[in-house]
Amino acid sequence: MKKIFTVFILLALTSISCSRKKYDVYQPAPEQDQSTQQVQQSSTNQTVQQTIAAYKYPDDNGIGPISNFSPGPLDPKLVSEGKNIFNTKCIACHDLDQKKIGPPLRNITKTNTPAFIMNYLLNTTEMQKKDPILEKLVAQYKILMPDQQLTKEDAMAALDYFRSVEK
Repeated sequence: MKKIFTVFILLALTSISCSRKKYDVYQPAPEQDQSTQQVQQSSTNQTVQQTIAAYKYPDDNGIGPISNFSPGPLDPKLVSEGKNIFNTKCIACHDLDQKKIGPPLRNITKTNTPAFIMNYLLNTTEMQKKDPILEKLVAQYKILMPDQQLTKEDAMAALDYFRSVEK
C-alpha cells in the first residue's frame, strides 16, 4: 500500500515537470507577491480591501512543514535510501524515463523547488487539493496520489535520489 502512495506522489511531481499548461516552467505564471482585491460585504454593503498572496511558480515551496529548504551536497547514504524508497513505493506507477501510470520522474528537481518536492511528499493530500499545479495534474491523470506517510528523513532521501539521477 505504501508503494502505491509513493508512486502517486512521484507521479504528481513528475506530471508537474512535464506539464505545459499555464504554470509550466516554459510559460511561468505572472510573478506577483500580493494583489489587493475589493470585496463587497453583503450584509453591510461596505467595500473592504483584502490582500491575497499570489501563487508563484516555479519558486513555490508548496504547502506543508517545509518553508524553505536548500539541500547540501549529495549524501551517498541518503541517495541509497531514496533509491530504496523509489523502488519500493514509486516504481509501480513511475519510471525515471518513461511514462507509466504516472509520469517519468528523472528531472523533477529541475522544475520544482526542493521544498515543493518535500512538502508534496509529506503533505500529499492537502497539496493536491490546494496547489494549482497539482490540481491540474489530478484532473489530467484522474487519480489522486495516496499519502505515503513518509517522514522528513524519507522525503530528504527521495529528494537526494532524484537529484542524483537528474540529467
